[in-house]
Amino acid sequence: MSRAKVVWVDTDRLQQMLPPAGVGIKMEPIRLCAACYIESPCHKIEWQFKVAQGCPHHNLSLLSECPNCGARFKVPAFWVDAWCQRCFTPFGKMVERQKII
Repeated sequence: MSRAKVVWVDTDRLQQMLPPAGVGIKMEPIRLCAACYIESPCHKIEWQFKVAQGCPHHNLSLLSECPNCGARFKVPAFWVDAWCQRCFTPFGKMVERQKII
């Protein structure tokens, strides 16, 4: 088992974190499945794939802005409180505003 020297993560795990070959990543806007986030509070790279049309686990659209105030989501490092940085609407309340796909 080899490890990347900078981040100390197994190289196999790092490869799993990358998108599949030929799939691009959309860096902006930051997207979110609020239903996933309340189950497991972390940003999923799959939400940023250019081919992502929604959350396949919940069959819901991905949000790119707060449905309450319209503010675009900040980088996931700021999501520790799991709410909109502008109006403080909790991510859990946003689930009801996600459209079924």
